[in-house]
Amino acid sequence: MRRSLLVFRALAMAGFVATHGLLLSTAFAATAVIDDFEDGGSSKVGQRSNTYIMAPSRALAVKTAEGAHGGAKALMLKYDKKDKGGPYDSGGWCGYYTLLKTGSRYFDATGYKSLTLWVKGAAGGENFSVGLSDRHWDEVGDSVKSEEIGKYLPSGKLTAEWQRATIPLSTFMVEMKELASIAICFEGSLFPGGSGKGTVYVDDLSFE
Repeated sequence: MRRSLLVFRALAMAGFVATHGLLLSTAFAATAVIDDFEDGGSSKVGQRSNTYIMAPSRALAVKTAEGAHGGAKALMLKYDKKDKGGPYDSGGWCGYYTLLKTGSRYFDATGYKSLTLWVKGAAGGENFSVGLSDRHWDEVGDSVKSEEIGKYLPSGKLTAEWQRATIPLSTFMVEMKELASIAICFEGSLFPGGSGKGTVYVDDLSFE
C-alpha cells in the first residue's frame, strides 16, 4: 500500500492524476486547437461560433472548401463595415466570435504563450484585429483587441496567399485562466475613413 501511494504521488508531481483507475495527463498540450472549421455547428472545444453585427454594418460567415489551408474546409468571412448610421452615427459594427467557456466554466490558457491562426484575403489588403475576452470583458459584452493583423504576419499585411499569424497572449492584458471568447473584429479604425468591405479566410485557430 505504501509503495502504491509513493508511486501515485510521483505520477501526480509529473502531471498525472488517477480517474476511475486510469492515468490522465494534467499537463497542457503543446497546441490547443480551438477550431479547424471542419465540423458543422461547433468549434473543437464544443462551443458556439457566429457573426456579430450592428446595422448598418454586416458580416457573413461560411465554412468553405475553397482553397482551405489545412484539411477540407476553412472559414470565409465577408464583411461590410460602414462609417455612418447606427448607434452614435458610427456605422455600427461587425465581426465573428467563437466561445471558449462552457456555461460558467472559463477556458484556462495559462499554459500557452500565443494565439495562432492561418489567414488570407480574397484580394489582399483586407484588414481585421483579433479580440480576446475574459470574465470581465464577457460580462460587459466586449473584448481586448490586438493590433491590426498585419503586425503579426511575415509580409506585414494580408495577401491572397495563406500566412500564419502569431499573436503573443501578452498583447491582450486579460486574465488567461478565465477566457470567454475569441473574436475577429472589423473595427472602423482599421480602414481609411472608417469603412471597409472585403472577404477574408481563416483556418486552424489555436493556442500554443
